Amino acid sequence: MDRLEYVFVIFFITLGPIKCMGPFLHLTANFDARTKLSLALRGSLIASLVGLFIVFVGNALRAKWQIGQPDLMITFGILLLISALQQLTQAEHPSESGTPPTEPAGLALSPIAFPIIITPYGIAALLLFAAVAEDRQVFLTGVVGLFLALMAVNAASMIFARQILFVVRPQILRAFGWVLGVLQASPAVYAIMSGLRLEFPAMAAG
Repeated sequence: MDRLEYVFVIFFITLGPIKCMGPFLHLTANFDARTKLSLALRGSLIASLVGLFIVFVGNALRAKWQIGQPDLMITFGILLLISALQQLTQAEHPSESGTPPTEPAGLALSPIAFPIIITPYGIAALLLFAAVAEDRQVFLTGVVGLFLALMAVNAASMIFARQILFVVRPQILRAFGWVLGVLQASPAVYAIMSGLRLEFPAMAAG
């Protein structure tokens, strides 16, 4: 849990660009290029600020409420597992997309920043790694740096989504997303088991 390469993998799964491009293209189908650019940048900026708020203020609240690492690990694992099951269910039974909006007002906040970029399990991941960092500033700096770098990648992926999906067909990207859905079940189970291993000795000692 305290390795930056593991943080990168979890952030890429929970907060990465794969899940952003398709929904963003559909959401902005009625808008011109300038509006799409503005929405991508503003949505990514809002998501970045909220992520930093979660890491620093949210983690302080977590510590004040005495929510420990094992609790966060189990919570994160459950949310990630639910997400994986949802992706696999959608793969078998695709849902119909709604009509794209005709006005951009408010879209940067919702649904672009929430929940397209910042997902519930992404929030849990941010809180978890902030808790794991504790007073280790080097690790915390690495977590924040990876998060902000991924937000920049998200912005770029939305800005150039049409060009990317012209080269990488949506069907291929969707299939890759399903593979990620299967693979993310493993870190979900790992997080749950890690939390249980930390929690049970403490419960037994109490």
